[in-house]
Amino acid sequence: MKNLIQNIPVKIRFMGLVSAVCLLLAGILLLFENQILRGLYDQQMAGRWSKEGEASQISVFYAENAIDSEDYFLGMEQSVEKALQNAGIIKEKEQARLWIWAASRMGKATLSTTRAKVELQAVGVSGEFFQFHPQKIVSGAMFSQDNLMKDGLIIDKETAWQLFGSSDVVGMQVMIGEVPHYITGVIERGDSRLEKAAGLEKPMCFLSLDSLKSYGTVNGGFTYEIVLPNPVKGFALSTMQTVVGNGNENVVIVENSTRFQFLSLVKIIKDFGIRSMSLKGVVFPYWENIARGKEDILALFLMFKILLLVLPVIFIITFIIYLWKNRTWSLRQILVRVQDKAYEADSKRMQKKRKKQEGKV
Repeated sequence: MKNLIQNIPVKIRFMGLVSAVCLLLAGILLLFENQILRGLYDQQMAGRWSKEGEASQISVFYAENAIDSEDYFLGMEQSVEKALQNAGIIKEKEQARLWIWAASRMGKATLSTTRAKVELQAVGVSGEFFQFHPQKIVSGAMFSQDNLMKDGLIIDKETAWQLFGSSDVVGMQVMIGEVPHYITGVIERGDSRLEKAAGLEKPMCFLSLDSLKSYGTVNGGFTYEIVLPNPVKGFALSTMQTVVGNGNENVVIVENSTRFQFLSLVKIIKDFGIRSMSLKGVVFPYWENIARGKEDILALFLMFKILLLVLPVIFIITFIIYLWKNRTWSLRQILVRVQDKAYEADSKRMQKKRKKQEGKV
């Protein structure tokens, strides 16, 4: 066998070297993929909600005039509760929560202090928005549904410096129109190329959905996000499709929990060239734009990995064929040797058994 390997043709040796390089490059791509996936916090709420993986995160994006009020979601909540009850999914404890939701809408707001006046991109939020979308906090804290301050305001560090000349501004008053609001937190805004292209190139603030509608300007439709039990594959998605209306032309539904898996990325590759086309009047918020950009990157990585793994597979097949054709043994010899080994083992076992019996006598 040693001589056989030494006599391997140069062509096959070269193919093996190139295959090793391809495997190395595929490994590097895998490391980059893992790095990208670790940064997709907005898409991983289901994992934070259920460590056992029995929940799914679904996002519903509405066209601008699809619904008029946040009250629409009250009916959705009742429909979700009914679907869970029909599936036999009930609370184990009275205070337990089976699901969690958030609603939001993009827009603009003008903030002013005695020092400056700034027009910002604004996100009006309701529900547990900041559990779905963790922020890089510089100071203060986010608000939640339980302590939702109708006059609470979260700004980025750049805006804090423009309005106050400092980032230590928690509790300070800001006017939106003629109505005072109070800063509860200061955040660090993302500044990568992808984040800027997705909608974070300008300063941004977060405030209650009521404040945005009342004192700001609303642009685009609602975004509704939910994490709910997913006892069997596709249950959560089909539930939301039924609740929202699967054929609704004013709605885009995304299952966040599975969008970066192998088959989902293969579908993106398959739909290359038409994926970005849309006949629906839905404007995505910045976090969905980021997710879609990273979907494209990961799909491209997957395509390269598949191509990089083709040559190693061909090499392994070629090498096995070479070894087979140049073998110095036959199947008959192997079978005879196996039989001989089995016979020797049986003989030793019988001898050991006889000696044990003789010892008892």
